[in-house]
Amino acid sequence: MNAQRTNGLVKWALLCGAAAIIAAPFVSCSGPVPMGNSNPGSSGAGTGAGTGAGTGGTGPAPGTSIPLTPSTSKTTGTNTGSNLSADGGNCGLTTSNLTKQTADLLLVLDRSGSMDFSLTEDCYCTDAAVTQYGSLCSDTSNCATRWSAVKQALSTTLSSSKDVYWGLKFFPSAGANQNCTENSTMEVPVSPTSATDVESQVDNVVYEYSTPTAAALNAATTYLKTLGDGNQKFILLATDGEPNCGGNPPNSGTDDLTGATTAAAAAYTAGYKVYVIGIGPNLDNLTQLAQNGGTSDFYKVSSPQDLATALSSISKLVGSCNFNSDQPPPDQHNVAVYVNGQKIDQDSSNGWTFGSSSQEIVLTGDYCTQMSSGDQADVQILFGCPGQTYFPTTIY
Repeated sequence: MNAQRTNGLVKWALLCGAAAIIAAPFVSCSGPVPMGNSNPGSSGAGTGAGTGAGTGGTGPAPGTSIPLTPSTSKTTGTNTGSNLSADGGNCGLTTSNLTKQTADLLLVLDRSGSMDFSLTEDCYCTDAAVTQYGSLCSDTSNCATRWSAVKQALSTTLSSSKDVYWGLKFFPSAGANQNCTENSTMEVPVSPTSATDVESQVDNVVYEYSTPTAAALNAATTYLKTLGDGNQKFILLATDGEPNCGGNPPNSGTDDLTGATTAAAAAYTAGYKVYVIGIGPNLDNLTQLAQNGGTSDFYKVSSPQDLATALSSISKLVGSCNFNSDQPPPDQHNVAVYVNGQKIDQDSSNGWTFGSSSQEIVLTGDYCTQMSSGDQADVQILFGCPGQTYFPTTIY
C-alpha cells in the first residue's frame, strides 16, 4: 500500500463482520474462520488451512478494537504493523492494495509571439528579440520572459507530479503565423513517460503570431475523448492574453472570447475540467473562461514562483482524491470510509462517493481539499459482507 503523495497512511480493507483491518492471506465471506493474534510478526500466527482449525495464538475478544499504532506510514506512505480486531471472526478478512488513481493532464500551451515578452510588461527583454510586434523594455536589468518562466516552472513540476500523465498541445500550430491555424495533432500525446518529451518541446519552441484558444480547446477535447485508459482527464490552459482568431474566416485581429468560453464549456460538459493559468499583465477575461471550464477562477502569474506554485497546485488537485481497489466490495451498500479515524458520510458534496465503478472511491469537499493540499491524513476504507449493517464511528 502506498500513498506517497499524501504522506499519510492509506488502507483499503475488506471487512466481513464488524469493522476491522487485519492482515490475512485469504478472503472468504462464506463462513466462520477462527483467527489468531492479528498482529503481524506475532509468534501466534495461525497455520491452519482447509478446515479453519488453525493453531494460532489467542485472538481478541469479540467486539474488541486494537488501537492503530502509527508506523513508518506517516512519512513513507506504507504500513507495516497496525491492525484492528474482528468481531468474533465470523468471516474471513483481508487487506488489499489501494492505489491512487492517475490523472491525465493535457497542457494546452500558448506559444504566440508575446510569450517572449517580459512577465510584467508587454515588451522584450533583449534587443535580439525585438520585432515589428513589440519594443525593448525600458529596464532590462531584471527582465524575465514569460516563456523562461514556463520552462523553469514546468521542469520542476514535471519531475515531481508522479500521479499525473502529461500531454502537450501547442497553439497556434506550427507555421500558423497570422493564419490562426490549429490542427488536431498533439505535440506530445498523454502517456506515463511523456514528461521528458513535454520538457523537450518547451525547450525548443518556435513562436507563432496568433492566439486561437477556442480551436486549441476544441482539439484538446476531441483528443481526450479518444483516450481509453480509464483515468480522469483534465485540461490545463496556459496563456498570456485574451483569445483572438474570431470571425469567419478566423482572423488574428478579431477577439474570440465567446468562442473560447464556449469551447471551455464544451470540454467541461464532456467531463474535462479546464484549469487556466494567466501569464502577464493583460488577462481581463480569463475568469469567465475558467468558470465556463468548471473551475472557479484562473491562476494569475506575475513571477516565476507564481507559475511554479500554480502548476504544483493544479497537479495536486487533479491527482489526489481518487483511489482504486484491486477488487470490488462484496456489497457496495456496505462500505465505510474513515479519515483520520473518523467515519465520514457518503456525500458527493462533502465526504466520499463512488467514482466510475464500485472499485473507485472519491473524496469530496473539505476531505479532498485536505488531501490535495498536502496535509497529513490517514484514510481507511472498509468493506462489509452482504447483510453487514454496523460500522463504528471511529477507529483508532
